[in-house]
Amino acid sequence: MLTSMLLSVALMVQGQRVVTQGGPPPKPVPKDAPATLPDTPQAKHVKAYIEAFNAGDEAKFLKTQEELMAPEALARRPAAERAKMYSRLRGDFPTMKIKRVAATAGQIRAIVPDRDGNEAIFSFDFETKAPFKIKGIAVDIGNVER
Repeated sequence: MLTSMLLSVALMVQGQRVVTQGGPPPKPVPKDAPATLPDTPQAKHVKAYIEAFNAGDEAKFLKTQEELMAPEALARRPAAERAKMYSRLRGDFPTMKIKRVAATAGQIRAIVPDRDGNEAIFSFDFETKAPFKIKGIAVDIGNVER
């Protein structure tokens, strides 16, 4: 479970790494960061991802990933593996709710509490050109500015 991990943990939902302990942690999200996503195409992708995740419907979530994720990201992990990852994340994060968010054109970092109230940073990385599809998602616990 994520709450028992003391080191930085990166979990690439659609990306290069499955689970990596250690390594450079993401930049923290400031305490005074807004609680809402900005009005950008990238943030609309994050909102759609979270809505699909929170629906609790694996098929809907996988379909949404097909729409939001970069082809290279989807190619790295078959749908069956993405379904397993979804189930694992749902165990730790029954509902994703953003507490704070820091955004740039290339990345959105959102603080999301797990089922036990521990905060994690979800980092969404984006392609540099429209439609700015998600090219990777990482989850990190233990580097949250409080």
